Amino acid sequence: MLVALVATLALWPLVLGCGGGGSSGGDQSSSHATQQPGQRAQSGTDKASSGDARFSAQNLHKLDRTIAQVRKDKNLPGVLVGVSVPGEGEYLSAQGSANLHTGTKPQPGDQFRIGSVTKTFVATAILQLVEEGKLSKSDTLAKWYPDFPNAEEITVDDLLRMRSGIPHYWNEKTLKQYYDNPQQDVTNEDIIEATAAKADQFEPPDQETEYSDTNYNILGAILKKVSGNDIATQLDRSIISPLGLENTYYPTDDELPGDLHGYGLEPKSGELEDKIILNPTPSDGAGAMISDMSDLAVWGRALYKGDLLTPKTQQARLEVQREEGASGRPQGYGEGISKLGKLWGHGGTTAGFSTDMWYIPEEDATIVISVNRCDETYVNQSNYVLILVLKSFFPETLKDL
Repeated sequence: MLVALVATLALWPLVLGCGGGGSSGGDQSSSHATQQPGQRAQSGTDKASSGDARFSAQNLHKLDRTIAQVRKDKNLPGVLVGVSVPGEGEYLSAQGSANLHTGTKPQPGDQFRIGSVTKTFVATAILQLVEEGKLSKSDTLAKWYPDFPNAEEITVDDLLRMRSGIPHYWNEKTLKQYYDNPQQDVTNEDIIEATAAKADQFEPPDQETEYSDTNYNILGAILKKVSGNDIATQLDRSIISPLGLENTYYPTDDELPGDLHGYGLEPKSGELEDKIILNPTPSDGAGAMISDMSDLAVWGRALYKGDLLTPKTQQARLEVQREEGASGRPQGYGEGISKLGKLWGHGGTTAGFSTDMWYIPEEDATIVISVNRCDETYVNQSNYVLILVLKSFFPETLKDL
């Protein structure tokens, strides 16, 4: 559910380290690249352009091997990677295990839980309602929750931008409860009520950008109240169907379709436990959705380009503010979108799954990564693979991370 976005430079030495736990399966890999008509694969001795070189067979095989090694070192059951640069090529890779019990291999079309990437959908749906005149970004929380602390001061835009000053509901204790009891009966309104009870922990709004899932639990509730629809219906009508995202949805039960299972490391035994069952209700607008590689590639580009919003709304959305504790590098948070150097998008974690979805405007490139492991610490396991992908395809982006 949390983005759990590890400081990317700090990850670099980690990808060379060793992970705990038992084996997560064999090193079999299935990947392919496609090139646009008229292009040819470049060998290591060719004088190729950077675009040709990065989609050369040599570079792709090297990346396959590097991902396989990190998957082994970090005990990652399965890894899905998709990289696309229109006019140059596409890389799709599926390695490891989808199901440790049956030995089923992952497929690029497998659906998985996307965690906090859900926020990009919810924020977009909220901004669409703003454009429709059904609410304003300056509306305060008092309009829907008059008894909530600081309700007269916290605005919709504060929630979108993680600047509300609202304390975390999702902390080490509550995250562990959800992780250990994935079918727990906790509603979104329960979470909002419990957060309101922490009145002494609130900070003044619009002072700092501090990432907190609770903002999007509340935005999920507002989306429902203003649209008159449940989140699943509203997101489908306003985003999923218009973009033709056939494998993306907001779940209403605790099942994940298909053969892909999610896993988490049990600290005492050192074994990977199956985490496929999860009640989506507590995650709500903060992290409940399910998607696949191809849909997130479409969505990652549409999210940055503002395909479903007016240019004015999109321009405001991309105005990022530095997160509390962030380094001096060009990174920050906008209205439901993160900026990491030259990358725009979001990461996400939820029990059993880690996801990265990024777009690089200068390259018109999309990157989607899913790893079917996320432990009770909610550290994003796909970040390890993201660094490798950037080094292989877009090394110039690393200096800004």
